[in-house]
This record gives sequence, C-alpha cells and structure tokens, in this order.
Amino acid sequence: MRRFAITFAVLAAVVLNVRPAHAWDDFGHRVVARIAWANMTPQARTRAIAILRAAAPETGLRGSVSGSLSQQQQISLFVFAATWPDVVRDTANPLRMEKYHHPYRHYVDTFWRQDTDFGTVVPVDRPPEGDLLRDTLRLQRWLATGTPETRALGLAWILHLVGDIHQPLHASGRMSPRDPWGDAGGNTFRVGTRSLHSVWDGILADSVQAPRPTAPLDVVTSAANMVMQSHPRSALSSQIGQRGFDQWAREGVAIAQRDVYRAPLVRDQPISPAYRTAAFLAAETRIALAGYRLAELLNQALG
Repeated sequence: MRRFAITFAVLAAVVLNVRPAHAWDDFGHRVVARIAWANMTPQARTRAIAILRAAAPETGLRGSVSGSLSQQQQISLFVFAATWPDVVRDTANPLRMEKYHHPYRHYVDTFWRQDTDFGTVVPVDRPPEGDLLRDTLRLQRWLATGTPETRALGLAWILHLVGDIHQPLHASGRMSPRDPWGDAGGNTFRVGTRSLHSVWDGILADSVQAPRPTAPLDVVTSAANMVMQSHPRSALSSQIGQRGFDQWAREGVAIAQRDVYRAPLVRDQPISPAYRTAAFLAAETRIALAGYRLAELLNQALG
C-alpha cells in the first residue's frame, strides 16, 4: 500500500503539476544566496551552517563533508540549500519527493487581465492561487523555534522562497482572451521554443553565460559581485527595509505588468535582443534586492 501511495504521488506530481515550481534557475537562486551570505553577520552565518548540518540525513541538506568546514565549504553548503526545494522534485528519489516536495509553495499568483497585448491592466476579483504567502509564516516559525529537522527545512525553504517571490512571474497570473484562466505565471505564454517563464528564470545565467547545469562556486561569486556592484546596497536601502513577503509579492505583480508583458515582446516569437536587455536589467535589480532582503531576514532571525 505504501509503495502504491508513493507511485501515485510521483505520477500526480508529473501529470497534475503543470506549473513548474522553478523561479530563477539553479544559478539565480545560488546568486541570491551568495549575495545574502556576503551581507550576513558572522553570527548569522555560523548559526545558519549549524542549522543545516543538524538536518535529517535523508534530506541531503547537511552536506557530505564531516568535521569542520572551510569557509568555501560553508558557502557551498549555504548556496546549495537555496536550491534544495527544487532538488527534491527529483522523481528518482520518490521517498524524499513525497515527503519534502511542495509544488504549490513556490508561488502566489495574483490575477489581472489584459484584453489586448500590452493594453490596459484590469483588476480581477479572483482569489490568488499558490501557497507561498501562507506557508512562509509557518516556515519562519520553524526557523525560530522548531526542532533541529524543522529548523533546517525552514531555513532551506526561506533561502529559496525569498528568491522565488522576487521573480515577477511567481506572483503574477495574467488573464487574456487566449488564457482566460491565467497563463500560469507565463508558463503557457510561448516565446519561440520557450515559455516566457523560463526566459525570466534563466535571464541571469543566459546573460552572463554561466555554465549549466551547475556553475562552479567561483562563477556564482563573480556573478554575485557583479550584481552587487551594479546595484549596491546603499542605492537600494529604502527598499531593503520592506521585509514582508506580501509586499514583495505586490511588487512582483507591478513589475510583471510594467516590465514583463511589454513591447517588444511578441507572443509565439523568440524574444528580441531589446527585450532580453530590458528583462536582464529588471531581473538583476530583483536578484540584488532578494539577496539583500534575505540577509536582513536572516540577520534578524539568527544574528
């Protein structure tokens, strides 16, 4: 009976979860975490590593190195944890997937409508979909007062979800005549052979030509330094202090309406160089803010 339940859960995840859970890609999430690490207090860093190393072995969150960790090993463990909620989607490990994969936790779509491409934005009286805002409250409690296992899970999910909510398409559900029930955060909006969602997920890695699927830590660090140099903490100080996930979600909707669904985007056609450049500039700012805000959140919780 147990084996049947696991098999059904895997099939359900594959068949029913038509909205991919990724926001940014592996590289983007690691860059967000690397920016956060650079802006965390020593105490917050030490406590974060201790929390991850106390995780249940089955999670994979504690890493494979025993004994003390070098600074580079600590950074590697921390930035990996930011990708872990996507890693556990792996159907090759069905037990772990059944226990830890939460596909609807990665987004909270606020619905809005355009009757023509790039036309007037019309508010829609429809409840948001997705569990991100609901679940982050519980995850922050886990991080503060949970058991060693739940504290590690809470930390990994917070590392990830701060990145998720700063990807505009993880807060937006655009409705149109072609997508009367919404476009699943841009997943059904095709641009050539890709979805609009996947373009935004990979815009940083594509723009800096990061190796795939997993870039070395020095490449992640270089990209994080580039983002911080382009968007220094001092230039974003007024926005960094805005700490609520719900406020970050509202920002994402506004950015989707202004910067995602905009000319020169043409549905069913590959994106143009002009659109790619504009998308990169908008995404780079969001990644910087995500890293700085994540550091603030963890410094308060751990440091």
